[in-house]
Amino acid sequence: MFNQLNFGMRGHDTKAKDIETLADTLESVGATHVQLALKKSFKDIKWRGSVLTPELGKYIKDTLARRGVRVSVLGCYINPVNPDENKRREELEWFKAHLKFAKYLGCDMVGTETGFYNSIEETHTEENYQRFLRSMRELVDCAEKLGSIVGVETVTKHSMWNPKMTKRFLDEINSPNVTVIFDPVNITDMNDTQQQHKIVDEVYGLYGDRIGILHFKDFEVIDGKKEGRLAGDGVYDYEYLFKYAKEYSPVINAILETNSEDNFRATAAKIKAVWDK
Repeated sequence: MFNQLNFGMRGHDTKAKDIETLADTLESVGATHVQLALKKSFKDIKWRGSVLTPELGKYIKDTLARRGVRVSVLGCYINPVNPDENKRREELEWFKAHLKFAKYLGCDMVGTETGFYNSIEETHTEENYQRFLRSMRELVDCAEKLGSIVGVETVTKHSMWNPKMTKRFLDEINSPNVTVIFDPVNITDMNDTQQQHKIVDEVYGLYGDRIGILHFKDFEVIDGKKEGRLAGDGVYDYEYLFKYAKEYSPVINAILETNSEDNFRATAAKIKAVWDK
């Protein structure tokens, strides 16, 4: 019973331009949930806070529910360390509007990456980390008041770039309204499976109990360059990852990234076979 990996996809990886078509597409490929980034999925709408009404939330929620689909992540991928203070302020307010809208959708979390400040060198400084932490305290305070969840994703080139930094952030933000979006490929740059295993060991050892959703894709390193692949088509060791995932989260959602409606079923079946192994 408690051994279930539920597959979903990003709305903007489909060809759908409206919510009805998106709902039909997700049902047709067998996706049970969706990561929905409004600006990326529905580009014809001029998005602003006033658009995110309870009525729109209910319409999206009900339309998806009729096809057996729900929103697992409301994607709001802002740059919380934007060097332009005015743009950073706009992005923070937009994220807060999403935290409120998430309640109408009944979704699990509002997700973001952790931002980039001019260069990798500047991004990976204590000064930038403190800048990031200030922005996130503001967002998490809002989430706590609304009863919403902030999902943060670690990426090697961003403000939260490795497992130890992620653990530091979780400790310092000190809130149950924060969860981790874990994409193992975003913090893995090598073909060496032993190094992959060390990263997984570290992630689950430090904050395995804080992972709210998984992101799946794959890669190969060719001539020193990381080349993207669909999950299961590269060198990432999903079998090792799943030993931990089953222990910490025996029922969990996973987003298949970059998969279209044309290859979603095949990728899901391939990864499910590894999960069931």
